[in-house]
Amino acid sequence: MSANRGRYSSGKPQRKMPVRPASGDTFLIVVEGKETERRYLEEVRVRLKRKAAMVVVHHGAHTDPEGIVREAIKLKQEQEDKAGKGTTAPYDQVWVVFDRENKNHPRRTQVPKAIQLADDNKVRVAHSIPSFEFWLLLHFEFTTASCHDCAAVVKKLKGFIKNYSKSALPLEDLLGRISTAMKHAAQCHSHWATALGDGYPSTHVDKLLKELNESAQAELRIF
Repeated sequence: MSANRGRYSSGKPQRKMPVRPASGDTFLIVVEGKETERRYLEEVRVRLKRKAAMVVVHHGAHTDPEGIVREAIKLKQEQEDKAGKGTTAPYDQVWVVFDRENKNHPRRTQVPKAIQLADDNKVRVAHSIPSFEFWLLLHFEFTTASCHDCAAVVKKLKGFIKNYSKSALPLEDLLGRISTAMKHAAQCHSHWATALGDGYPSTHVDKLLKELNESAQAELRIF
């Protein structure tokens, strides 16, 4: 018998099994912002080498939290209906990304109902208080200092990104700092768990980023 025969099964070389993603690998992400959130998440998708059909970043017609959640539910159901006909597969994860705004903003009263609606329909929520820009700020510094509104966060952000605007994100710089942002977001969660405040400011975008990162092949993950 050949000395090499023991390395084979049924006389044929054994194929190396591909590394499977660690989490659900198809996503629908419905975002509030057509510029900042959408462009940032699309860049993350590209960096992870995930196909657009596998990670769908959708900006819809709604800007209020409940409307965004309802749109996500509608798109989720449409995909499930197609899956029932055998033409595709349902999304593994469905997320919504929206801002909770400042303490006196009318939408703050809408958020609890939106979150409950999302929970009831297996839609996950990555909201930021007061805005998505706080997630961007965490790429540069850890802070839980009060930020009255989005404008206050942007003012701090411009201390690190001089010419910051929603349509001109320095994506190369931001994604190079994403590990720092993840660490700072975790520190915020720990702070508010101890302080027992209203989480102002904070963000849950890191939870979405963790799932996206783990959905990619191990050698392609960005943190």
